[in-house]
Amino acid sequence: MSLTNQELLEKATLLTTDFPGTGGAAPLSIQAADKFIELMQAGNVMLSDVRTVTSNAAKWQEATLDFSSRVAKPGVEATRLGTGDRTKPANSMIEISTVLLRGEIPVSDEVMEDNIARDGLAGSLERLIADRFGYDIEELLIQGDTGSGDAYLAQLDGWVKQAQGVGGHVYSATSDGQDYQTIFKKLLQSIPNRFKKGLTTEGRFYVPIVLVEQYRDILSSRGTPLGDLTLQGTGELRYQGILIQGVPQFPVSAATPDTGQILLAHRQNLIAGFRRNITFESFRDPREGATSFCVTARVDAKISQVGATAIATGVNVEP
Repeated sequence: MSLTNQELLEKATLLTTDFPGTGGAAPLSIQAADKFIELMQAGNVMLSDVRTVTSNAAKWQEATLDFSSRVAKPGVEATRLGTGDRTKPANSMIEISTVLLRGEIPVSDEVMEDNIARDGLAGSLERLIADRFGYDIEELLIQGDTGSGDAYLAQLDGWVKQAQGVGGHVYSATSDGQDYQTIFKKLLQSIPNRFKKGLTTEGRFYVPIVLVEQYRDILSSRGTPLGDLTLQGTGELRYQGILIQGVPQFPVSAATPDTGQILLAHRQNLIAGFRRNITFESFRDPREGATSFCVTARVDAKISQVGATAIATGVNVEP
């Protein structure tokens, strides 16, 4: 049974003794680094849902195997298959090349002294920093675009950008208005049948939060018990059995009308890469009268099989 966000937060809580004080940029222990990654994932929709890979290196490769043709062939008893009937897997390597992220949060001595929590304030700050750092990482992994004018987002291409690359299936929904069912259908139809296995359990339509709100209103207008339940927001939204997952970090353009994207993917096909060499330190500078909490991490986003994803652009999400 999966843990609730609160249980995960409690499980992943870092104690002051988990990280060094003023002795330089020493990394967290492997156990503490794993806890910190869990804490960053908690409460973030995609970061906690996709496949997470870690390494002690800043750059490494993940192997992928795929069969693009039939493996089974007619057999003859006690006879080996002919050379032409043997099928080799298509082997490829995905390079995880992480980028460096830093955070520095100074807190004055007066805040530390006057806060009612006193000794507990440092622990609360550690959890809040990890939570916000994870939120920022999710933003980068989703919205990253090396052509962006935002220096932070320009560090790497995220899942939305990669899904529109070579081998991806891109559908322009500019003429569909808010007929979301048609868009969901087009995306599902564009994915090759061999990649549809497991979509009803592990597949996701990742959408902007505002689209979820719009779609609930559309479904609730139906004079059926399902329409009433949808309006109350008591159940999951699905199309053809595939979960429709609202993501706060999914971008929405401020245009007329507001537009966004819908990404259809198997959640394990999206990779969040972390270098396990994470640092998290506190340092008090008496000259400034402040304690700085400093965190560094290296991350990357990759799609294992771009051909197994489909993305709709120009989706009308106008409230």
